[in-house]
Amino acid sequence: MQNTKRILEPSRCEPAMYEYKKSSYAENYNVLQSLRKDEVLCDIKLGTDDGGVIFGHKVVLASASPYFLAMFTNFSEKNQDQVTIRQLDSRVLHLLIDFVYSGKISITDKNVQDLLAASNLLQLQEIKKACCDFLEAQLCPTNVIGTIALADLHSCTKLLTSSELYFKQHFSNVVEGEEFLSLSSEQIVKLISSDELTVPSEEKIFESVIQWIKHDLDSRKQILPQLMEHVRLPLTSKDYILKNVVDEPLLNNCFKCKDYVIEALHCLLLKSDELITIPHNIRTKPRQYGVHIKLF
Repeated sequence: MQNTKRILEPSRCEPAMYEYKKSSYAENYNVLQSLRKDEVLCDIKLGTDDGGVIFGHKVVLASASPYFLAMFTNFSEKNQDQVTIRQLDSRVLHLLIDFVYSGKISITDKNVQDLLAASNLLQLQEIKKACCDFLEAQLCPTNVIGTIALADLHSCTKLLTSSELYFKQHFSNVVEGEEFLSLSSEQIVKLISSDELTVPSEEKIFESVIQWIKHDLDSRKQILPQLMEHVRLPLTSKDYILKNVVDEPLLNNCFKCKDYVIEALHCLLLKSDELITIPHNIRTKPRQYGVHIKLF
């Protein structure tokens, strides 16, 4: 048999790869969505506490969500044709199931919190990330504290980091809002201890701490020493301490706080050639940002 001459000889160029995608693949979404809406071949009904019922296909849901995969393979629900998803309302579940079948979803300021919670529960990581990206883009002084709480609640690490950084960079504006007064003791300690706070002066931090304590005096006064440990009074001015700090009743009733005031006055009264004797600690360390009196 005569050899057939190769039309294309082996290429001497760099190896290449062509990834072929079936052009009608996206149409499968439409077919599945149509089957679901017509309740054709559906083998599961998802119920919610508010009485809603959503039809679906176990294999489709399991392919999109580890939550459903575990439910329909490892637990008793695999033999059931109806299950109730607690903690979700039908409106939010509809949006997420529609996304599974269509690949599309609309996130708004009105539904983002519910979608974040629901996508976290159902382990729809793509939607969870989209919600976090939306919230990060919407950060402002009036919502950043709520966003910090939301990110912490749902373990959104990137959003938590970015919203805490936003808080630090816009501290002076954030503390003017009501949300600031709702911070937990752990949150406020974490934030005011940061070197990254952007403030016009350390006085603003001191005043914010006093304001936060007085908002709920009975339950918060015991944490005052822990907070004052992170207020860098030596970076304020002598006049400010004498006029606004020395006579503050909250500090006068706290021995530890009075020690911090004495430490600050000692630092500010020393001559420049004596500053070397000041112990280095968190209260004498200038923050990374903002305007401060530099001691060293």
